[in-house]
Amino acid sequence: MKREELVQICEKTALETISRLFGTKKDQLKMFPAYEGAANLVYEYDLDGRATILRISFNQERTLAEIEAELHYINFLAENGVRVSQPIQSKNGNLVETFEVQGIPFHAVSFIKGKGMRVPDNGYRYRDDAPMEEYYQNWGQILGKMHALTKRYQPMNDLIVRPNWFELHQSKLKIEDRIPDRFPLLQERIRSLLDEIQSLPKDYDGYGLIHGDFNDGNFTVDYSTGDITVFDFDDSCYFWFMYDLASAWEGGIGRVMYRGLAERKDFMDHYMEEVMKGYHQENTLSTEWSSRLSLFI
Repeated sequence: MKREELVQICEKTALETISRLFGTKKDQLKMFPAYEGAANLVYEYDLDGRATILRISFNQERTLAEIEAELHYINFLAENGVRVSQPIQSKNGNLVETFEVQGIPFHAVSFIKGKGMRVPDNGYRYRDDAPMEEYYQNWGQILGKMHALTKRYQPMNDLIVRPNWFELHQSKLKIEDRIPDRFPLLQERIRSLLDEIQSLPKDYDGYGLIHGDFNDGNFTVDYSTGDITVFDFDDSCYFWFMYDLASAWEGGIGRVMYRGLAERKDFMDHYMEEVMKGYHQENTLSTEWSSRLSLFI
């Protein structure tokens, strides 16, 4: 079923009830525009003077247990000093409310929105009284802290646990469905990269539960302090820490992607040096793991 149909089903049959359960009304919700392939309906509303997010998941590949595991991980990070957009309970005392309509489960969760705004929403401008290096270091530092904490994270139980990256994205990894047979070299190259990644050691220092989509579209910045608040753990999964750092790398190259090669290289060397300076304040990666950044990019 297409996204537009699911939106109509949700809005006609469940949204009013869901809204009331999380302390608001349907007509008070402001819907965020969806990106291609989005698996959620996302709204913003005001709850007792606080900006709050309502997320309704309709992708049947994202199970209730996975969502519960996601929220458990978010709360673990919050309890250990990471600024995250925390889930709040419904009027029923639940973190997740599920409604089934026409055989389709809709899972609703509400989060307190982080202070400030996303840097991309401010034209990629940072705080006027602080250098961009502060932003890059803060980015790396909060990521390093999350990776350090995940080393001692324990799931709720054996059933409520986040999947690994290959399980989470299995529908996207059917190469023959995504790459036409007329591109056999491309198919083989992708398979060989996936095989190489799967052969990597799952050691304590390099592998664990990660954010899975750690780019500057998924955290807000308090422009008065520079503090970062992370959200959107919908893709959190067990995978290698370098994947999150590759996402951070991608967040930098977008700033200079249309400039000359030498300028791009100079900027990215400096940018990643600052990101890793912040990262290593909280977590340490061996030279062997750091050398694999290009593989994950």
